[in-house]
Amino acid sequence: MGSFVLISALTSSGSHATGGRGHRPATVGEGLTPAPLANFELHSPHVDSEVQVYSFQGVAGAANATPPSDSPVVAASQFTQPIADYRAYALAQLGRMETQLGRLQAALAGGERADAESAWRGAYADYLRLGAVYLDGQTALDARVAKLNLEIDGTSGGLPGGVSNARFTGLHRIEYGLWSGSSPQALTAYAGALATNVHELAAVLPRAEITPLEYATRAHEILEDAARDFLSGMDVPWSGEGVLATDAGLQATERLIATLAPVVGTTERVMPTVTEELGHLRSVFDGLQAAHGGLLPSNSELTSEQSEQLDGTLQGALEALSQVPGVLETEAPSTVPRIPAADFVVQAR
Repeated sequence: MGSFVLISALTSSGSHATGGRGHRPATVGEGLTPAPLANFELHSPHVDSEVQVYSFQGVAGAANATPPSDSPVVAASQFTQPIADYRAYALAQLGRMETQLGRLQAALAGGERADAESAWRGAYADYLRLGAVYLDGQTALDARVAKLNLEIDGTSGGLPGGVSNARFTGLHRIEYGLWSGSSPQALTAYAGALATNVHELAAVLPRAEITPLEYATRAHEILEDAARDFLSGMDVPWSGEGVLATDAGLQATERLIATLAPVVGTTERVMPTVTEELGHLRSVFDGLQAAHGGLLPSNSELTSEQSEQLDGTLQGALEALSQVPGVLETEAPSTVPRIPAADFVVQAR
């Protein structure tokens, strides 16, 4: 990518010139005056400075081309077995979830709030361990999977009327009821509909498409979503079970990375770093569980020190995971055209 930079430094002996007044941007090519991509202004008692950055699709003739990636292109066929393994893992999680939903229905029908909350936690964690199963797509089957996901795990956010909207169902509708004082028996219909949807998802998921690009990207996104949606409390406002949810996301990530390890191979330094950082994060969750009587704490039960440790270690894991998609490219990058040197002009004043 060739770039054009205009820098002007004006002494401040009276009036100040800002915003590039009095200076004409340099041009690239005959008659082309591009708009700046960005402006930077710095003011001090003695000088006004301005930087304007212009960018064009191409590489400057006088500049070195962007070096190609060191990572070889990965054949899409190499993702077949990892995706198949992960799909089997996801279906096993749905089977465990169905067992927890049986417990949940029994506890709700019997009016046992504590047992119902425990079963809800188990079912919710099982669902989040699906992790890498992309629930979006273009086919009718993919659309059905996406709709089932919304009915199972959709929140009240964005719905007219919020929690009172009839489309607010599934795990979070039950969460709202249990932690807001509703009668457990009043939630049995929601639990029954949830069980039906999970059973249908288990039936259609084997045929839903998961592309190599989606699968590689998901290696980073599972925990990224956890930091945004769970530890913030945004998706679990009533139960506060963001730590539990993030731990489930870590388990999904650990499983996904295990399937990708043979694809990445031993020539890349990425996988050892990822494994090490995920190990650190796993140790933090183990420590939290030990410190809270064998159960993962809710967000509000974390001490300031525990919260800082969790956030910091999670960020380290995310930084390591962000390298994974880059070493799993299934297509070679396109060649960037070279801009003739005669058309690449830099002016400085």
